Amino acid sequence: MARGRSRGPVVVMREQGRQASGVSVGRLVALVALAVVCSLVATLFVLWFSTDDGADRLSHDRPARTTAALRDSYAYIREKEFVLMRGDRPLARVPRVFDTADSLHNKVVWTHGGTHVAFLSDDELLDSPKDTHLIAVDARTGRVRRLPCPRCYDLAAVGESGVLALDPTPEGPGPGARRFDLDSTATSGTRATPPPDNGERWVLYFLASTRTHLLTSQATSYGSSGSPMQLRLVGTDGGGAVSYPLFDSNNHMPAAADTDGEEQFAVAERSNPGGCAAPFPIYLLDRRGGTRATDMSAALPPGFVAGRNGGVEVHDLWWGGDGHLYATIASWTCDSTKRYEDEKKVLHRPSSLWRLDGEKWVSAGGKPATVVRQLDRDTRAVLRLPDCIGPAKQFEGTSCGTGVLYREHDSRRTTVAEGVLSVFAPPAR
Repeated sequence: MARGRSRGPVVVMREQGRQASGVSVGRLVALVALAVVCSLVATLFVLWFSTDDGADRLSHDRPARTTAALRDSYAYIREKEFVLMRGDRPLARVPRVFDTADSLHNKVVWTHGGTHVAFLSDDELLDSPKDTHLIAVDARTGRVRRLPCPRCYDLAAVGESGVLALDPTPEGPGPGARRFDLDSTATSGTRATPPPDNGERWVLYFLASTRTHLLTSQATSYGSSGSPMQLRLVGTDGGGAVSYPLFDSNNHMPAAADTDGEEQFAVAERSNPGGCAAPFPIYLLDRRGGTRATDMSAALPPGFVAGRNGGVEVHDLWWGGDGHLYATIASWTCDSTKRYEDEKKVLHRPSSLWRLDGEKWVSAGGKPATVVRQLDRDTRAVLRLPDCIGPAKQFEGTSCGTGVLYREHDSRRTTVAEGVLSVFAPPAR
């Protein structure tokens, strides 16, 4: 159908010595009107579901009616953009500078209901923290909203559709907090009770969260050997804080929360990062302040002696829809004839997927994988980063912090994107 400007009906009647076609002028007008209506409906339908790579929102899909309709939704970040995906189709692209060196500046969270994904703007990285906004993306439609959150630096999902943001406050040494309900039409957050602070100069961070509880971490001055991490479990209203024994780790502790059942938590203790002899134990945390070590013997390299020979690194922790805790783990042995710590490392097993069965970790797949997120029973988003284990000179020119993102269905992988820093997905059901 021509898309030119309409010039109005023109009727030309020629007498050719034959009988008229039998279609009356009135009926012809009606048919033309019907055709125009059908064309408009079809155009609107195309616009409704079409994509536009130049816009934040690439789709105008109607909101999903159930969480089942959000299956196969996930998101990833690259150095200069956030991308929301549904299957193999981008639903939204948001320009944003992400930190290729420090993942603490790259926090992305999904609401526990799975309907929204949120992250902070890059204003702090660009030395303008007072201009920071919370960027909220509707996972059903791709709609993007920017809500003021001056100086906010960390996020956690709370409730069904909320997020809690931490921000410095002049009223005291600890952080302030703002709460946002992403299902509401409010254009700003409301002040909320912040989690307890240890009163020292160290920054408080969120490690993981459920609908009702937050797991926080904060370094503490303790002896002369370093600054162990103090972990607390606190209600989302700021009350009922429970402390755990100190962990000899830095801020980059992999952590996960089981949002069903007993709402248990798990953390991995990043001991002596950079050293060849590097244990990396994984603990289960209960809601009463108790910790329980897990059996990682199957994932350890041959001849491993904690603190003396060999090492492991836990890249990722997450709970699957089957109720099991999963991790991606790499391991190496140590060549004691070498002088420097990185030169001593000899890769034993690339990062791959492991599953906690009872108290013991077992291999859950031999394919290399650094970050994994379950999309449905047969589909995963898999990010493969270079292991970069061994002498640093052999990785010159390699971007160890970025890799290839795959969509894995029935164990077959298809490439989604390259240059990916991390991948995120709604809580597994």
